[in-house]
Amino acid sequence: MIKVVTLSSSSKGNSVLIVGEKTNMLIDAGINLKTLIDKLKLLNVEPSSIKAILSTHEHSDHSKSVGSFMRKFPSLLYCHTDGLEAMKQKIGNVSENRIVTFFDQEFSIGEFVIKCFKLPHDSASCVGFIITCAENKVAYATDMGFASEEVINELKNCKLVILESNHDEKMLIANPNYSPQLKSRILSRHGHLSNMASAKVVCSLVGSKVKQVVLAHLSPENNTPELCYQTVCDYLEAMGVIPGVHIKIDVAPKQTLGTVFILK
Repeated sequence: MIKVVTLSSSSKGNSVLIVGEKTNMLIDAGINLKTLIDKLKLLNVEPSSIKAILSTHEHSDHSKSVGSFMRKFPSLLYCHTDGLEAMKQKIGNVSENRIVTFFDQEFSIGEFVIKCFKLPHDSASCVGFIITCAENKVAYATDMGFASEEVINELKNCKLVILESNHDEKMLIANPNYSPQLKSRILSRHGHLSNMASAKVVCSLVGSKVKQVVLAHLSPENNTPELCYQTVCDYLEAMGVIPGVHIKIDVAPKQTLGTVFILK
């Protein structure tokens, strides 16, 4: 059994809780410590029970409270070797014997088997994760400028996929508060997935093992949950796919707790 819930999901902060029969862990801790603790307690999860924090990359919206959480609770940090030095600069004074590095090999945390895959993003290193427990597989894939065939094939093996749907291109291009350089970065192949790009990925997952997709990491400035959901559903329908029948679609809230998904 796996329980999965987004604690926060946007360009302002990201964290996902994974609960197993015996093991609790986080993917990222990109919100402030008090908020993170409060959200865990709302879910009746003791912060001290978090065995591990899986790090996707060092950007602050994914790493903000990793160091402070580790200084308060006995969690270990799991970090890709290529992103280790960048993460060390973010987390501050944490004993190195509490940091577990991995490369591209599978590794285990409690009853979970974890596999990473590289994502194209403008960070020192960025990875997605596939978390397996018995017959259940969950994928987390955000912060990528494009989804390669290799990444899509990884996602196809999972029942639940948390997938980036960061921005509406028209909203981003028209945003007067974003510089041309920032817009170019977001739109680049090392930036973020747009709603339409995400829709195409979702469509490619139809007919695979994927039953549920959670659209995540929405930009508060360049997207809305309604627009994100509608863009993806409209594209699926245009391709002959019925949302909710052929594949289920959900949108992760930006700041509040998301839907609790239970895979048995």
